[in-house]
This record gives sequence, structure tokens and C-alpha cells, in this order.
Amino acid sequence: MPCRPPPATDSDGHRRSDRQPGKRRPRQPAWTSHGDGGRMKLAIASGKGGTGKTTVAVNLAALLAARGHQVTLADCDVEEPNAHLFLPVEWKTREQCTLPVPKVNETLCLGAACRRCVDACRFKALAFMGDAVLDFPDLCHGCGLCALVCPTGAMTYATRLVGEVRGGIARIRPAMGASADRVNMADRTGRPDRAPDLPATAPVLRFRDGVLRIGEAMATPLIKAVKDMPPPAVPPGAPSAQGPCAFVIRDCPPGVACAAINAVHDADLLLLVAEPSPFGLHDLRLAVGLARHLRLSHAVVLNRAGMGLPSAPSSAEAAGIPAGDPVQDWTAREGVPLLGVIPFSRAAAECGATGSLVHDAAPEVRAAYAGLADALENLARVAKPVTAPMVTDDPAATTSAKERTCDR
Repeated sequence: MPCRPPPATDSDGHRRSDRQPGKRRPRQPAWTSHGDGGRMKLAIASGKGGTGKTTVAVNLAALLAARGHQVTLADCDVEEPNAHLFLPVEWKTREQCTLPVPKVNETLCLGAACRRCVDACRFKALAFMGDAVLDFPDLCHGCGLCALVCPTGAMTYATRLVGEVRGGIARIRPAMGASADRVNMADRTGRPDRAPDLPATAPVLRFRDGVLRIGEAMATPLIKAVKDMPPPAVPPGAPSAQGPCAFVIRDCPPGVACAAINAVHDADLLLLVAEPSPFGLHDLRLAVGLARHLRLSHAVVLNRAGMGLPSAPSSAEAAGIPAGDPVQDWTAREGVPLLGVIPFSRAAAECGATGSLVHDAAPEVRAAYAGLADALENLARVAKPVTAPMVTDDPAATTSAKERTCDR
């Protein structure tokens, strides 16, 4: 499957916004209601790796599906997809993702007399050497601008393999939490969440991900293909989800670079997973700054809360300075909603290390995930943003939405 339409027909790839600098954007709701409930595109991201994005995404998706909602889980971390390791995914579709790259027709090219394509390419995928235009496919973003500016039609296109997009389904235990006692904490080799005896009437979770080609430098075209891939059909006999809400959950790449920006773009809610550490707080600030710049409604989930706290009073406490979690203190000062707090649990860590879902590993972990799922259900039903989109007079924020995705 091509990652996008042929670039020669895309005339808006680099069109700047015609808004005047300083003009305010109108406030818009983050998502709209559909019938009795809402459809929420939920992006789960973080400023750094290792905070537990995949753990939160997989367990939330499974829990919401078990409650009867229509859930699609998209693993957008195409450089190292691993969400499928925690679910019994039955793969249904596999399609190649390709990107159009330029090929110069030397008989039509005007060479040194023109050079419009070379001057227009901001990614340096074209260069003029000697008497010919040379193309470098690995640098091409497939925007199609070179074909638009060529006066003779000398720019043609070939395709370059970017990666593979996969789609499938995963059957979920109908009553998650009620059967937590059957999980043997001493021996998890049975992988209860991968039990092959799940009935055909078990709730179904739709799943899709992407696998980037080895050596490929650009992940954004494949991420876009994963986001745009239609969900696989539910097999015959599986129950049709009749829950009031529909969720599309994206497990996003870490950080605030182009891959993360592309994955969170157009999300209704950006859920930032943070860890209680100085590095976690530092990178959470970067992620919140990104959310504000993109005008995305956002909230925070603190994962592994209480990890590393000293058992004895610190010198600061002895001096009368109150000690608290730095992430919770910072979110309170900044007015960033804290949607959930998942406590640190060794049992949950052992459970996750085996590739099993962790929300049944301990009662406190199960309660935290249940509360987070309740909050998301309420938000999807009332169809209101968690935080109002940021309004700014910053001229740097006047670029179009397509340009802000870094998918040019």
C-alpha cells in the first residue's frame, strides 16, 4: 500500500497558513459527541522512553474492550513495535508501505538552465552535479514539490519500500479483574492472557502496527500509514461491541521529535505517561510544551508512583521542607490534569516481564487502571476536552496542521 497519494497531485504539501501573525485561533472542543457517547482518539506518549507507555496503552485497551467498548489499538512506535507481545494477536492483513521517490528523465531535464527542483527541495534529496540532476531516494520525503515546480515534466516517480503495516484482532477475557486470583504469582509461564481456550464469544480488540524497514531513516510515512489503515473485520461469531464509546488508542514513540509529533497529531486527547524521577519530570515538561504548542488537550498519568522513595526521612523533611512527588507537585503548579496514578508494584513488574497484562497483578494496580478507564469513559461520553486548546499570539505557531506533523 502506498503511504500516501501520488505526490504530483498534492498541491498543498507546503502551503503556509494564510492567517495573519498574532491572530487568535477559535477555541474548539477536542472531540464531538456521537449519539449517546463519543469517539475518542487517544494518543499515549511521553517525553522519554521507559515510562510505561506500552504497558498503559495495552492494559487500557484490553480493559476498555472487556467492558464492551469498540477499541482499536494502534502501535505507532514503528521502529520497535512491541504491543503485540502482550496480546494474543491473530494477524489478518500484512501490506507493504511504499513511498514515491523522484526519478529524473534526462531527455526532458533542462539541467543547469533550470535547477528549479534542486532549489525547491528543502530535504536535499536532489543535487546538481556536472550536467545532471542526481536523486537521493533515502533523503526524499515524497512531498511532490519537485514535480510541481518542474516546467518540462521531467520528474517522474518510482517507489521505495518503507516498511510493513499489519492488522489483526485479539480476543480479551470478558471479565478482567474478577479472575485475578487465578494468576499464579509464582509461576507465570502459562501466560494467562494468552490462553488458547478463550471462547469465540470473547470481546475482540482490533489491532494494527507497523514494522519499519531495517536501515530506513524516516518513520513518519509508516506511522501515517498505521494511523490511516482501516480496522480489520471482526471474525464471524465474535460479539459486536455495543458499548457507548469507541476508542482509538495510539501507542506513540517516545520523545518530542518528528515521529512523536506525527503520531500524536489530530488526537483528541494526549495522555502523557510520566515516571517519578528527575529525568521523568524534565522530559514531561518537554512533552507538555509540545502538547501546548500543538494545541492538543492533554493530561498526565503517573506510572510506578512511589518508586524509589526513601524509607527514612530526608534532610529536607528534617528541616521542615515538605517532601512530595515532583511530578504531582509540578502538574498541580502548572494546572495540568493528573488523570491517574498507578502505584509501583513488584508483582506488576514480574507480570509485565512475562508479556502478560498487569492490571490483575495486584489489587492496587487493578484499582488504578479501573479508575483511569472510568475517567476516559466519562470524558468520551460528555465529549468535552480535558484542557482547552492553548490560544497564543506566537507567530511561530501559525503553521498549518500538516506542517506541524513533520510529515512533509
